[in-house]
Amino acid sequence: MPRSSGRSAPSSPQPFASRDRAIASRSLSYCAEQVRRYDPDRYLPTLLLPADAREALFALYAFDHEIGKVRRVVSQPMAGLIRLQWWRETLDEIALGQPRRAHHVAEALARVASGFPLPLDRLHAAIDARERELEAEPPPSLDALERHLEATSSGITLAALEILGASSAPALKVGRQAGLTWGLADTVRSIGADADRGLVRLPDIAMRHHGVNAGSLARSEAGDGLAGLVREIAGRAQAHLREARSQRGAVPKPALPALWPAMLAEDYLKRLARAGNDPLGKVRSRPTTFAPLKLLACRALGAF
Repeated sequence: MPRSSGRSAPSSPQPFASRDRAIASRSLSYCAEQVRRYDPDRYLPTLLLPADAREALFALYAFDHEIGKVRRVVSQPMAGLIRLQWWRETLDEIALGQPRRAHHVAEALARVASGFPLPLDRLHAAIDARERELEAEPPPSLDALERHLEATSSGITLAALEILGASSAPALKVGRQAGLTWGLADTVRSIGADADRGLVRLPDIAMRHHGVNAGSLARSEAGDGLAGLVREIAGRAQAHLREARSQRGAVPKPALPALWPAMLAEDYLKRLARAGNDPLGKVRSRPTTFAPLKLLACRALGAF
């Protein structure tokens, strides 16, 4: 998660699992395949959208994956700056209706912009935030981390809502909270992979309070301190989700798939809590086999 498309989901959907197989049996678009592989929390809800809106959100989420992975794939900040500047110029070309970049995601975004209200300002803000991730210093506090996530995970959630036609202020307020839920959960989910690459994006003050440091994370020796830190971050995520749910009526039913990634992220945090809040352990980070049934129920009930 068009602004006022008037489109609605098919009235007689296939069972979710068979629908997923049917889509997969055809050739998935490049963007859909990238989201399926790297962003399953967003992939599954998006499958429940009409085909045109579905591909629009896949393009958006694939863009987010492209700019989000930069800090993990470059060895020098300058290389990351060059990659992100490429995306800025691509968005500028799309805004002018003159896309020239031979890239699957860039081409898909240009198609989105030709038929949907693509909020390029939010995408530019997400690039700016990803650029700040190239700095060596982690966010100083949990509040600072959330301010960063407002431009990344929340910004992409808001862009998804606008594409799906939910652009009212109350709906966007719900989207901000849902985006923060997903972003905080994804921060926790990424701890192990980031530590393996020598990256730390956890709030510095909270790390020191819980006795966690980059070295202990890299050696998987953070122990109870990390569990306490994860519990604190998860608690903030749950608070944002409660706030979003309290105002769920502000979001039109056809746009709810933009919010459901937060619900799947909540499921991950619950599994993590049952396992002692150890994100370096063997807790399943991808949605479980029951997630499709949950999403189908939420669509039938208009729930979140």
